[in-house]
Amino acid sequence: MVESSVLKSMENAAILTLAGFCLGIALTGLFAVVLRKGGDRERLCLGIVYFTFIGLIALPLVTTFAEFALLDYMPALLVMLLALPPAFYHYILVKTASPAASHFPWRDTAMPIAGTVVCFGFWILPAQAKEVMFISGDLPPGLLPAVLALLTFALLTLWLLASFAYLVGTLRHLTAFRAHNRQLYSDAEERDMRWVNVVIAVLVLIWATGAISLASENYSDGSMFAEELFLALIAGGLLVMNVFAPIGTPEEVSSDDEDGPDIKYARSALSSDYAAKLAERLETAMRNEKIYLDPSLSLQKLSRHIGARPNQVSQTLNQEIGANFFDYVSRWRIEASKPLITAGDASVLDVALEVGFNSRSAFYNAFKRETGMTPKGYRGLQRGAG
Repeated sequence: MVESSVLKSMENAAILTLAGFCLGIALTGLFAVVLRKGGDRERLCLGIVYFTFIGLIALPLVTTFAEFALLDYMPALLVMLLALPPAFYHYILVKTASPAASHFPWRDTAMPIAGTVVCFGFWILPAQAKEVMFISGDLPPGLLPAVLALLTFALLTLWLLASFAYLVGTLRHLTAFRAHNRQLYSDAEERDMRWVNVVIAVLVLIWATGAISLASENYSDGSMFAEELFLALIAGGLLVMNVFAPIGTPEEVSSDDEDGPDIKYARSALSSDYAAKLAERLETAMRNEKIYLDPSLSLQKLSRHIGARPNQVSQTLNQEIGANFFDYVSRWRIEASKPLITAGDASVLDVALEVGFNSRSAFYNAFKRETGMTPKGYRGLQRGAG
């Protein structure tokens, strides 16, 4: 009995330590949102995301140090949970510059508002009824507790379905955003917001961990779930967000890119003769002038260099050459890197930077995509053939 009590105390201490650590990370991110400059919509969405995580993290701390507030705190968690998916989704819309209304559509506010109504319903219950519901897990007598319990179950079910819908919508917008980047930038991989994939994976794992916890508590002795894992996942997601979710415009527009990243490349009346001439000028700019060596090369820069409009260059690349801007520039850079890789006098990073890439990973991925092998494998093959 004494040993079990000691182990329980150690487990509680570990949970509280992790909760305090997570809370510090979340508060740091929230303060950054408040202090940094940025659009109101972006700051609001990201602030809600951080605030929701703070609410989830603080539960063991409230249970331990502010038990008197626990009965009123738990209903508020429902509102936070319902607000998280639409807030994260709209933050991604802002960061990917997707068209969005100046206000949240009603469908994105319906569940948080309904959760708020249910939360107020719980708050007006007598303390004894709330204790029976939240501590004992039973249903007290009366119509209002039964209605609130039914609405809570319905909202949580809808939350599961809505979370999946928001996940699909987020991935769809990210896919379109990344495809659009490849029409505009030679360093598209640096702008692709790959960190969002990590956050989404963490959110899915948090959801799965919660589901396992619920099953464990209802169908076993509860040993299947470690609350430490739940908090560790939240900590990981928050750390990624703190590093990669800065407040600001999705893509900083340089003075060289006067048209901005959101220019629309509608099909223009481009004759086949003119398209062929543009394709020849593009090849000349790459082969003779090696413009691809510019690591910040964009479609706007290349268009000005050859004296054409961006939509014409984009159309020529897609229709005449059969590649988007990103793949076209990457192809030239990879060709320029092959002799350097074969020589083996420079590191992979040095070669990557010399031919115009901004990072080793971007070069590595592009090289493998173009050649079907790694730089090291290519070097070995070339030397073996020689």
